[in-house]
Amino acid sequence: MITIKNITRGHVEFEHDGRTAIIEGEGLLRGHGSPDFVLYSNTLKQWEAPHTAEAISDETKQTLLADLLKAFAQKGMTAEIE
Repeated sequence: MITIKNITRGHVEFEHDGRTAIIEGEGLLRGHGSPDFVLYSNTLKQWEAPHTAEAISDETKQTLLADLLKAFAQKGMTAEIE
C-alpha cells in the first residue's frame, strides 16, 4: 500500500513498506481533458535515505506505479504515467 506524503508541481513523494521514494512529474491544471498529474516512470529508480542502496526493480516499479494511480484516484485526482 502506498501513502502519498507530498505532491508538488514537479514531484510526488510517497511511502511504501516504511521506505520513501520520489517520482518526478508535472502537475497540470484540472480540466481541459488533462490529468491532474503526469508521472515520469523513468525517474523512479531508488528509495530515499536511509534506503538509498536499494534499487527499485522493474517489477516493483510497475507495482508502485499501479498503486500510485490508485492512491491518486482515492484522493479524487487523475494521473497518467509516461
